[in-house]
Amino acid sequence: MTGFLAGLAANNVRVVSIRGSEFYSAVIEVFNALERRIEGTDVKLRFWLTQDELHQDAPEVREGITQAVQRDLISLDNPTYQHMRLKIAKADADLYLEDLPGGAELYKELAADFTRSYRAIA
Repeated sequence: MTGFLAGLAANNVRVVSIRGSEFYSAVIEVFNALERRIEGTDVKLRFWLTQDELHQDAPEVREGITQAVQRDLISLDNPTYQHMRLKIAKADADLYLEDLPGGAELYKELAADFTRSYRAIA
């Protein structure tokens, strides 16, 4: 989640609506793109994402959001917690990305893909 959030910050995203199944679908699409892009590299994923058929959310994404709040990377706007506000400044994004497997450009590209496919961002 850190790479995704820092990639969003690097792409000048400040707020993302997490309301509804569209958000979870878009994150899962980015995850699928990640799987394709790392094929044949040394990067190994230790997680996977699935969308719950009944609730249309992704439990792993919800957990990642919770952990990001605890690590002070994001905040959730009150009262309904439907907007995720990044606390990572664009200027600091590379500090978060520099040591991640796959390199900073991978996460910036994935975040750019997300912003093209998911419009509920600011």
